[in-house]
Amino acid sequence: MYKSFDIAIIGGGNAGLTLAKNLLHLRASENIAVIEPIQPRKKRANWCSWHHKENLANYQDAVRGIWDSWTLINDKKSIKHKSSDYKYACIDSALYLSSIEEKLKASNIKIIRDSVEKIRIKKNNKRELQCINNTYEASHVYDSRPPEIADGSLRQHFLGIEFELHDNQNIEVPILMDFRVNQSDGLHFIYALPFSDNRLFIESTVISKKFNENNWYRRQINQWIKHRNLKVNKVISEETGAISQERYKHKNKSIEAIGARGGAIRLSSGYAFHNIQEQVRILAKSIKSKNYSTSNIISNRIYFMDTLFNKVMINNPKLSSDLFLSTASHLTGKEFAEFMLNQADTLTWFKVIMNMPKIPFMKEITKQIIQ
Repeated sequence: MYKSFDIAIIGGGNAGLTLAKNLLHLRASENIAVIEPIQPRKKRANWCSWHHKENLANYQDAVRGIWDSWTLINDKKSIKHKSSDYKYACIDSALYLSSIEEKLKASNIKIIRDSVEKIRIKKNNKRELQCINNTYEASHVYDSRPPEIADGSLRQHFLGIEFELHDNQNIEVPILMDFRVNQSDGLHFIYALPFSDNRLFIESTVISKKFNENNWYRRQINQWIKHRNLKVNKVISEETGAISQERYKHKNKSIEAIGARGGAIRLSSGYAFHNIQEQVRILAKSIKSKNYSTSNIISNRIYFMDTLFNKVMINNPKLSSDLFLSTASHLTGKEFAEFMLNQADTLTWFKVIMNMPKIPFMKEITKQIIQ
């Protein structure tokens, strides 16, 4: 007889462990398992997003950097935002996840180091989870594993390197997008986070339908460093990743999906941290009330607008960087942060829409109607 749980969470990343933490806090169930093969300390990455200043205390043990300003740059202009209400923060994923695991280990929640290979519905309507090392049973299952990115689909892919520099690097605020780089392989920009005077994280990010070799991103980073006259002392760390910018359709109706698999990624930007946090916060409260179903954290309106934005961007490469800069230039720092966090009001949406190039968007809307 194998172990049975009320709730099984597949995956111990942002969505999975945060859901478990929230369920523990609410005392929603006494019989929960998180099934995850990899220890948190091996998952180091930089998770960045905007946070209302009053909410940052929730992550204080894992925050690497906090800024009240940020910039976006292309060949035509540079936009700098500042907000007293919202901070742009970088969270160390390994520290964040490790701190949650330690809390869970001190509770009744089980951490199972295993990988789920197959799920089936039993006659008693419970879910059987067949793992590499064992088999488990659960009344409710939440799958937080990252979805596979289909060949030929639009994705944001990147490689980032953290450097120790010889001298003060004179970059005081995050550079969210610097488009003054090679644009031959898709929409390409440099993303930079200044953790201190001599510690800088630089990421080469591309939005396209195919991956590049890792050395391609490294060359772009080195060229940007050379252009900025930065003197590197040594490489501290390197990370790679990819985020789908097309809507993922969860097909397994026998289980619920959360995180990226559950539609928490903002398709036009790739930002997901805040959406995931909000998604599992709402879900935990629902589970406490015996409602085990998930709900869409991103509205259909935003999905439609983001998909439209992406189509215009891909089909009009010369306009691509202008689309992002145009959005930023007509919004205050507070409005921009709220727009990126899916909290924009009607006036902000009106500003964004009115300052987009009309003809390319009308062409894409017409295509949508004809199809």
